[in-house]
Amino acid sequence: MPSRTSSHSDASTHSLRSRGAVNPIELPKKKKRKPAAVWTSNEEAVFVNFLLSEFSASGDGNPKESTLNTAASQLKEIFPNASGAEKTADACKNKWQSLKSAYNAVVDIKNTSGFTWSDEYGAGVVNKRDDVWDRYVKRRPAAKPFKMKGFEHFSAIEQMMPKIAKGSHV
Repeated sequence: MPSRTSSHSDASTHSLRSRGAVNPIELPKKKKRKPAAVWTSNEEAVFVNFLLSEFSASGDGNPKESTLNTAASQLKEIFPNASGAEKTADACKNKWQSLKSAYNAVVDIKNTSGFTWSDEYGAGVVNKRDDVWDRYVKRRPAAKPFKMKGFEHFSAIEQMMPKIAKGSHV
């Protein structure tokens, strides 16, 4: 019968003790992420206005790759000393997805009973209703920036979003 004083680690073939100094050259290299593009409000405005001017080329509410390439070139020309990584077509595509997410969050706020919306002050949630806002943001994290701040690109993006009718009485 095995002794009750022995531990399971006695029989283990793996040691929990260090086996000496670690050579950093032998450690696996971490992949470096490309630096993120940093967008100013002016760059966002130019980007959104450009997309709006090219709206007919987008069709489904998503700009075509050629439109994103042209937008990236235009941003580079207008803002030659922009901070952060270069605004490439991929960066523009990511920004568009982010802007659409913000747009959809604002639409949801506008359609949620109990909230009011102001283009200047956003949802206008005051301290006494913070718990309601906190619960709402848990369900809809994209809404977080709009507690006391509006979304300046809402009306431009609204014009570019497809008008898809929903419901059984359409």
